[in-house]
Amino acid sequence: MFSIYDEKANAYLPPFILPETAMAIRTFGDCVNSDTHQFGQHPADYTLYQIAKFDDSDGHPEPEKKLILTGLEVKKPTPEQVPEYES
Repeated sequence: MFSIYDEKANAYLPPFILPETAMAIRTFGDCVNSDTHQFGQHPADYTLYQIAKFDDSDGHPEPEKKLILTGLEVKKPTPEQVPEYES
């Protein structure tokens, strides 16, 4: 179970469940690297957290808060941000 923390709102966004952390990172990264998504417009404001482990055999979440990564860590540089080197 994961949630995104919004620094400006000082609040966690509604949680979402994915079976693997790598899937949450991919989803968060897709949003952060989209120019039209609010995460992409302000990547420094958002952080991905794991907030619980979900036991699918009994349906109960087990609280476990862990920082996964920030929006800036997953943000890919745009072509104008990549330094040019002379050969």
